[in-house]
Amino acid sequence: MKPAQSLPASPITPGDVLRKRIMVEPPITQEQLAAAMGVSRFSVNQIINGRRSITAEMALRLARVTSTTADFWLNLQRDVDLYQATIKTAATLPKLRVLRAPKSDEHLFVDLPGE
Repeated sequence: MKPAQSLPASPITPGDVLRKRIMVEPPITQEQLAAAMGVSRFSVNQIINGRRSITAEMALRLARVTSTTADFWLNLQRDVDLYQATIKTAATLPKLRVLRAPKSDEHLFVDLPGE
């Protein structure tokens, strides 16, 4: 019997950050956030509840109205996406054939001729 493989705790979602960090002080309603961003309250609600992913455009809007960066929001979303993909592909990935063996750093990065 194989020991159970453990996953790290799930990452904090963009919705969690909005709900627990951004919208609390001063209090901001979903309606206020949506109006500031120029999107529907439904869109904001979907993000807050983890039913909608952060797109590049949404990241730019969130960054503007919350005085953060688009990278911040996209990185949160990337972490969530990778975590979910890791769970989804846990049984499949180990069965895939490796086509290129791992390289050491000194062999991974080489100067190209003429550069």
